[in-house]
Amino acid sequence: MTKRVIFFIWTIFLTLLLFPGIGHALTADEICRQKNLTPEQCQLLKARLAPTGGQVTPEAVENLRNNAEFSPFKPEDIQQGSELLEKQEALESRAGAEKAVQPFSAVPAAAPNPAVSEEGRAKSLFDRVRHTGKYQDISTDLKPFGHDFFRDGSIRVVAERKDIPVPVNYVVGPGDEVKIMLWGRVNAQHNLTVDRDGRISLPEIGPIFVAGMTFEQMSEHIITQTTQMVGANIDITMGSLKSIPVFVLGDVRRPGAYTIGSFATITDALLLAGGPNDIGSMRNVQLKRKGRLVTAFDLYNLLLKGDKSKDLILQAGDVVFVPVTGPLAGIAGNVKRPAIYEMKDRYDLEGLFELAGGIIPSADTQQIQVSRIQKNERQVVIDIDDKDLQKSRTVRLQDADLVKVFSIVDRDRNAVYLEGNIKRPGKYQFRKGMRVGDLIKSSDELLDETCFEYALIKRIVPPDRKVELVPFHLGKMLKGGDSVHDVELRPEDRVYVFSKWLFEDKPYVTVEGEIRGECRISQETMEVGGDSRVSRMDSEAKNLIAMEDDLKKEGKYALAERLKVIREALAKNQNVRVRDMIDLEEELKREKRPDLTQKIRETADALKTECRTPYQTGMRVKDAVMSAGGLTHDSYLARGEIIRVSDERVYSTIYFNVEKAMAGDPGENLPLQHRDRVIVHAVWEHTEDRSVFVEGDVKKPGSYVLTERMMVSDLIFRAGNLMDSAYPDEAELTSVVIEDGKAARLERKTISLRKALAGDPQNNVQLKNRDRLFVKRITNWDQERYVTVSGEFRFPGRYIIGKGEKLSSLIERAGGFTDKAYLRGAVFTRERVRTLQQKGMEELISRMERELLTEGAAQISTALSTEEVQARKIELEQKQKFVQSLKELKATGRMTIRLAHMRLLKGSHYDIELEEGDSLSVPEKNGVVNVLGAVMAGGSFIYDGKLGYQDYIAMTGGYSRYADENNIFVMKVDGSARKVARGLVNWNAMKSRWQFGPFEEDVKEIEPGDQIVVPEKIERIAWLREIKDITSILMQMAVTAGVAINLY
Repeated sequence: MTKRVIFFIWTIFLTLLLFPGIGHALTADEICRQKNLTPEQCQLLKARLAPTGGQVTPEAVENLRNNAEFSPFKPEDIQQGSELLEKQEALESRAGAEKAVQPFSAVPAAAPNPAVSEEGRAKSLFDRVRHTGKYQDISTDLKPFGHDFFRDGSIRVVAERKDIPVPVNYVVGPGDEVKIMLWGRVNAQHNLTVDRDGRISLPEIGPIFVAGMTFEQMSEHIITQTTQMVGANIDITMGSLKSIPVFVLGDVRRPGAYTIGSFATITDALLLAGGPNDIGSMRNVQLKRKGRLVTAFDLYNLLLKGDKSKDLILQAGDVVFVPVTGPLAGIAGNVKRPAIYEMKDRYDLEGLFELAGGIIPSADTQQIQVSRIQKNERQVVIDIDDKDLQKSRTVRLQDADLVKVFSIVDRDRNAVYLEGNIKRPGKYQFRKGMRVGDLIKSSDELLDETCFEYALIKRIVPPDRKVELVPFHLGKMLKGGDSVHDVELRPEDRVYVFSKWLFEDKPYVTVEGEIRGECRISQETMEVGGDSRVSRMDSEAKNLIAMEDDLKKEGKYALAERLKVIREALAKNQNVRVRDMIDLEEELKREKRPDLTQKIRETADALKTECRTPYQTGMRVKDAVMSAGGLTHDSYLARGEIIRVSDERVYSTIYFNVEKAMAGDPGENLPLQHRDRVIVHAVWEHTEDRSVFVEGDVKKPGSYVLTERMMVSDLIFRAGNLMDSAYPDEAELTSVVIEDGKAARLERKTISLRKALAGDPQNNVQLKNRDRLFVKRITNWDQERYVTVSGEFRFPGRYIIGKGEKLSSLIERAGGFTDKAYLRGAVFTRERVRTLQQKGMEELISRMERELLTEGAAQISTALSTEEVQARKIELEQKQKFVQSLKELKATGRMTIRLAHMRLLKGSHYDIELEEGDSLSVPEKNGVVNVLGAVMAGGSFIYDGKLGYQDYIAMTGGYSRYADENNIFVMKVDGSARKVARGLVNWNAMKSRWQFGPFEEDVKEIEPGDQIVVPEKIERIAWLREIKDITSILMQMAVTAGVAINLY
């Protein structure tokens, strides 16, 4: 049980370490209550937590989490060291005055955490030399040497060089420009271009052939030709030079023909071609001219030595050829240039070291490893011990060898380390016989608040290099002469000095409410949950956005704007004034929105400013408030609170005068204790909200703050003045009258706003708290209402209508019907009807869905076999698809209406009163009859007045197998639906009686534009029979949506 509780204690400790957002340290009592520990377990838990004051404190967690010097320690390391120190002190107390001379026995420590990888940045050579990682921990991600030169160079234009002199051996050719200057007896300057025939034309001399000559030969030849000009001096130079075509072929990234400048070299051509590819040679680049090999250029000479002696200038028609690479060898690890190198001339390991720039000081030359593929059969490893680098010249390398130069393992073997709550932490030289006192000579070398009762040494013990912990008493060591606590050090020891707040809760006080909240995270003041407060602000801002959207949808733009102001303040991480939140809460109460009122109250509580500051002896109220940034302008100065909790968890409240306390009055500036909460209230919490209201036809109705001597005209002005629709001669002002503080009654007064705005004192009365002004609207004032007429009208369009206007009046205003108008097919839609139809259809579909899916789920649960379950699942999927198809139907809002000549329409029950959004469309006469549903081949047919519905069905090939011939109906062109008459006697559902065919009112004739619908038999689909009146439901939906419904 003991091990179990110890494990449980440190599980709690690690939880706090990994999840620092937990608000406070758990005490032993709280843990006992939460985990239902037995009394024996609880006593053992308290004993284990006794050295820490009964708590694992947030400061301890923060120190362990943030301080790099404590990163090698686990919580169990500190606990083990502490327990060992307690045992040693117990032995000392039993020994009396006799001092122990043996040092503490060490205990094995927990295995250290894996080394954290370094940041993924490119290391400098010095960083690589100084870094010694794990043995054989080297990167083998190598790249071919020299390829970066061409990749970084990318594609660039090798421009003509005009800043270098033309050599005398330059071969002149077509396209070159020759500049000739004459002076003396003849003064002239000629810029001559060598033509394609290789000649230049010199005035007074004629054409001169120069192609193929060197610059020197050409100059001599022209001087010879100009000797006939007696007394003329001549100067010959080259102007613009020709561009030449060359080929770059072989294993390059972009082989092909290139046009380059006259002075371009092999390297320039390779840069244009992107350099050698992955299998191209860097050490055998060949220049071929007229079928002969001119030179072989080794790019390593250029890159490693800067030797361009064989980087020849190209001539027209030259071929730069890159063959396949020679033998390759990679070298990784502790050399200056780890890479893949192409070997040439030298194939020994020493030559590879030279190509790689040599080894670096951190290389372990006693084990150099060569990974080799042997005879295309297997891969082998060869270890080489070359401490003095003498064997490397005799080691022959083969193609595809990988050489690994590992790091040395030793790390500062002659050093000890001092870490923690110390002024000069770091690494120190180890000397034989060195003790802790040689590192820490006095308490002056320690930081404030150091723990003197406990320090720890982490030791590496050879030969297996196990980790052991050696605790000691820092205070006794500093007194001197105590060899037990002045522990002798060994190489690689790490001495840790802890802060006392690692083991006990640092005293603090909390200040909240109307404070500026400028809590700085420092040794003096720290804000509680700075990051958590920001996250709370983000969360509350999202809630405010949702509330803001709701208010906008309801048309309450003034309230939405006030929410926006608060939200924007939160977005800028600013404190929100309590007054703003209280005003908004009161306004939402008056709007009878308890849901939003509660959300605003919760938001105000969540955003309450709270600061925690370390407690110091003698600290008073003023000190705590000033450390929290001071008071805001909205602070309530008459009274503040101190919430104090005793060690027995008993809470008490102490009141003080905030104004006097901040003035330093000793009677009010009370002394504080650890864990006190100082609360400064807002003045608006103790002041009644004084407001007035205006409703009706003003531009900005709502609630407004009641100011001193506020009049009716002032309220109208603040509400944006009257709207045009306002009735200025009569408004109603309602006041709340309180009688003797026992009862309240409403008192109403009628005033003239016209006179009030003119300053009449009888009407422009002074307002009282909670007065409500209602501005009435002018009689018969209404918003503009529009209807649309389209189709076969003389003047179709969108018309504005008056209240009570009839359909016949609209038709007359539209110029009446045209000659092509088909009145039977008129389509009249109304938005209000569409809404009702849609609602009714959704209710039907919902009822149908409940009946189908509930029954389907029940059948699956009661199925007895796998086959039955699968069949029921397929049936349920079919039901879901059927219901979904019905949900996609949309009501049209069409009303069946019969138009006629205006003389007959006026006064009839079809001459209806128009509404906003009505639409009337009159089509041309439609000469087509459609047949849909369970027929062999549904289609559209030319109308023939002699034919009946059965004749049209016969045209489709007749009924299908599952046609329901008893329920055929016609969707009439006027939007109604009628069941067809069959036989001599038929049932009239509307009149609930049987009728002879000649006297019935069902469809007897088919009209142009009608749709004949033949439904399917419901019996063929078993699960449809579960729905009562399914046939009439489907027919009703078809009419409402204006479409025929197919079951499949």
